[in-house]
Amino acid sequence: MQEKTIICVTPNAALDRTLVVPDFEVGRISRIPNAIAVPGGKGLNVLRAVKILGGRGLAMGLLGGHTGRMVAAMMAEEGNDAEWTSFNGESRTCTIIARRDGQSTVINESGSIKPEDWMRLSADICRIAERDDVGMICLCGSLPDGAPPDAPADLIEGINAMGKQIWVDSSKQSLANAIRACPHAVKVNREEMAAATGVSLRNEGDILRLARHLLAAGLRVVVVSLGADGALLCSESTAVKATPPAIQPVDPVASGDCLHAGILTALAGGAGLAEALRAGVAAGTVNALYAGGAQFSIHHYKEILAATRVEALTD
Repeated sequence: MQEKTIICVTPNAALDRTLVVPDFEVGRISRIPNAIAVPGGKGLNVLRAVKILGGRGLAMGLLGGHTGRMVAAMMAEEGNDAEWTSFNGESRTCTIIARRDGQSTVINESGSIKPEDWMRLSADICRIAERDDVGMICLCGSLPDGAPPDAPADLIEGINAMGKQIWVDSSKQSLANAIRACPHAVKVNREEMAAATGVSLRNEGDILRLARHLLAAGLRVVVVSLGADGALLCSESTAVKATPPAIQPVDPVASGDCLHAGILTALAGGAGLAEALRAGVAAGTVNALYAGGAQFSIHHYKEILAATRVEALTD
């Protein structure tokens, strides 16, 4: 049986420009030999990691203007399948200034759309999700300014109605809206979950109790990342923690996205939830050993996977 496609949605895609300025100081003129420009956004990182792990991904999201055309062209040059929704505006650019000492300054544009742009994206995602080859949809990252105040609840309701799985990785109000709409799953870190629910999460017991409350409200799976300590997954029948081997990280950017990709790719390949969490934690961990988001080696991933432990949890 052919493996199902994972739709990776980036509502607020960007062009990420990284400037390596070894002696950067505010108020000074600096000249550098070149800048690195890549398509950015959490869903695009998930897509790249899915591809490395051998899964099938499809990029979707809002793109507009010259920057949007650049992002679409660059994604096509990478060999990625995509179904973009255009809007009458300009996609955002994010600038990262990296110093020699490892400190980075990140300047993110918010992105701006009209409510009808979001509605068209939501309709396009639902249309593509109806295809027989689509297994899961993951909605990743922030929503642009101007999205409807209750988004992404409308999209979640549409996907739920067709019986497909939607996984959400977001924060702030969009995460709170998503939780109320009961997607199949959420994948967030401890701080994002605490902020969206207003619940203090001091330890693993707090996380498990909140996860079970969310399951009782209608979610099917809750995944909470613990950074270097791994991640917890809770469903009606499963409560597990995956712990990676200790590493010396090089660049943790996009490790949460790679965790997400590892879980979804494993599930699409027929793995159970515990094994999928192990795969996700291994992907997030190996990503931190490589500069740039979702640029890791599959062989190195397999080494980390073999050293990642999974244990059952109880309150």
